[in-house]
Amino acid sequence: MSARRATHAGSWYTDSATDLARQLEGWLGQADLSHGPARAIIAPHAGYQYSGAVGAHAYRQVSPVVVKRVFILGPSHHVRLSGCALSSLTKYRTPLYDLIVDQQVYNEL
Repeated sequence: MSARRATHAGSWYTDSATDLARQLEGWLGQADLSHGPARAIIAPHAGYQYSGAVGAHAYRQVSPVVVKRVFILGPSHHVRLSGCALSSLTKYRTPLYDLIVDQQVYNEL
C-alpha cells in the first residue's frame, strides 16, 4: 500500500499522538454543538495553534452516527488545476492513525 506521510506533523501540528489527541479533545470539548449534524463543513486548515479552536467548531457538527464517508476537498497550493486532482496513494498517515482511501469510490471518481 502506498502511503502519504503527514508532511506537516511536527510543524503545523504536533507529531505526538498523545499530545495531538489531548489538543483535539480539548478543542472539540469546548466547541458548541448547536448546528449539527452537518452534511458538509468548511473549516480552516492553518497551523493548529492558529486554527485548532475555530476548526473544532466546524468538526464538532459532524456526527459519526450519521456520517458514513468523508470527502476531503482542498486547494492546490502549488499548481493551477482546471479540474479535480485525485491522489494515487491508498492511505494517508497521521500521528493518530492511517486513513484508508476507498478504492471503489476513487475509481468511480
